[in-house]
Amino acid sequence: MYSYELHLHTAETSRCGKASARDMVKAYLDRGFSGIVITDHFINGNSYANEPQGWKEKMDVYLRGYCAAKEAGDEAGLPVYFGVEYTHMGGNGEDYLLLGLKPEHLYNELENCDRWSIEYLCNAVHVLGGIVIRAHPYREAGYIAHPGIERPGLNVDAIEVFNAGNGKEIYNLKAQELALREGKPWTAGSDAHRVEEAGKAFVMFDEKPKDYGELCEFIRLGKAKIAYQPKPVPAE
Repeated sequence: MYSYELHLHTAETSRCGKASARDMVKAYLDRGFSGIVITDHFINGNSYANEPQGWKEKMDVYLRGYCAAKEAGDEAGLPVYFGVEYTHMGGNGEDYLLLGLKPEHLYNELENCDRWSIEYLCNAVHVLGGIVIRAHPYREAGYIAHPGIERPGLNVDAIEVFNAGNGKEIYNLKAQELALREGKPWTAGSDAHRVEEAGKAFVMFDEKPKDYGELCEFIRLGKAKIAYQPKPVPAE
């Protein structure tokens, strides 16, 4: 089995990140992962990249975490892929993982995408060969106006049904029910912000994807198997 992390943050880009990109790469390498996707918070989320004025300058800051992780991964022999955690602040505040993109897409085809509708964003990501995953759809947080809002018919490719960062297991259970109702493939992610959170939830494949594109295709086709470490139940 080949293990991949689809949801993690770095301290270089995400304000809530507590571990450097290099330390995160080492953590997943030590855990025997076959690859990781860096999904730092985008400029419409909890990101240092929302500080600069110009779009190019924002994207330069946004890519710091990914570039540092990619450099460390190349040195260590761990594939590191580029992703985005996009917070749809123009609507409800829910989160989406954008996978299968290239960093250069941010400067050109995705310029000003923080202002787009989520429907338009999904279409644009698909045109660029990427996939869209609805992340922790039932999480309750201050920036999410209406936790658990559903968007029937939205063209997402999968739903994150296990997120190790969720505060309550009921959020994961509800996400599973949503995926079943909508007939969407399942994914899982650690949502790691610290080294000790690495590898708490991830996907596995029987066959090793030959590249990032095939990894995304495997997810879209429902080939991902879910691995998740449940949180301990508090003693009464």
